[in-house]
Amino acid sequence: MAFNISFFKTPKHRVFHYEPRYYDERKEHREMVKREALKEKALREGKEWKEDEEYHPGQYISGTLREQLNQNRRHATSESVLRIIGMVSILIFFAFLIFFAKYFTLFLETLR
Repeated sequence: MAFNISFFKTPKHRVFHYEPRYYDERKEHREMVKREALKEKALREGKEWKEDEEYHPGQYISGTLREQLNQNRRHATSESVLRIIGMVSILIFFAFLIFFAKYFTLFLETLR
């Protein structure tokens, strides 16, 4: 008889739930008729018909990827510049510390 002893929780079996998509010809026809009716109504009322009123994938994010990439590059360069300035500041601080330590020891030797 084997006992399944574990200190950690074992993951349960995962099932992939797939619902296939299908083409609905009736729905497509209804949408086309509706679009044509709205177009005719707009033309009768003297309004301008805009076909682009519906959502098209990607219409709201067309140029933002490039903008984000450029912004990330600018942010990365400013971080690297700050990092270099910080390292140089620390090196200068230690150089002054060493210089003053040598000067202070020379000063103490002259006092003796």
